[in-house]
Amino acid sequence: MHSTFENSGKQTDANEFTVRLLSPAECRDLIVGISSYKHKGSSLEGKRLVILDVRTAQEYRAGHLMGSINLDFRSPSFSDELKALDRNNAYLVYCRTGVRSSRAAALMKSLGFPEIYDLSGGMVSWLREGFGLVSNGEAA
Repeated sequence: MHSTFENSGKQTDANEFTVRLLSPAECRDLIVGISSYKHKGSSLEGKRLVILDVRTAQEYRAGHLMGSINLDFRSPSFSDELKALDRNNAYLVYCRTGVRSSRAAALMKSLGFPEIYDLSGGMVSWLREGFGLVSNGEAA
C-alpha cells in the first residue's frame, strides 16, 4: 500500500494511508463539524473524530482542545496505547509546536491508521489564530 504525507491543498487517492497537515482554521472546522468542510480525499462521513493530544500530562492539564484525549508521545507505553485505539475512527493529532504530533502521526500511519490529521504548528499556531483551549472542562 502506498503512503503519503500531504499539505491541505493536495489531492490524494482515497485508498492511501495519509497524514493530512491542516491549518488551525481547517482543524477548527473539522472539530466543530462545519458541514462546508470538505477536504480532498477525506472520508470522514460516518466516522468519529478523535482529537489526540500527544503532549505531557502537565501540558495537557494547563490547557487543551475541548474533547481531546491525552497520550504522552514521550511515554514508554505510547506505541502500545496507540495500538489499542480504534482504526475505524479519524484522528486529529496535535502537540505544542507540531514536532511530536508529526512523529506520532507517522507512527500511526505505520500502524495502519487510515485517516490522520495533524495540526500544523501545534498549539502555538492554534493560539496565534485566537482559538481557545479548555482546562479540566473549563475555558483556559
